[in-house]
Amino acid sequence: MKHPREKIGPFRCPRCGTVTMGNLKFCSECGLSLNNECQECGAKWRYYYEYTFCPSCGAKIKRECK
Repeated sequence: MKHPREKIGPFRCPRCGTVTMGNLKFCSECGLSLNNECQECGAKWRYYYEYTFCPSCGAKIKRECK
């Protein structure tokens, strides 16, 4: 299910800064996944929703830009 404010326009990759489109799953330059996944419940959302806690279960979000 898409977030009601799901972005599909251009934005920058958090790792390399390449401008990419919101409908891509991975950065076309560095390969970083543009989705986040909760380690507790498996909920998924786009990285640019900078949640501190999972919107589905409330678990603290661990941020990684490997």
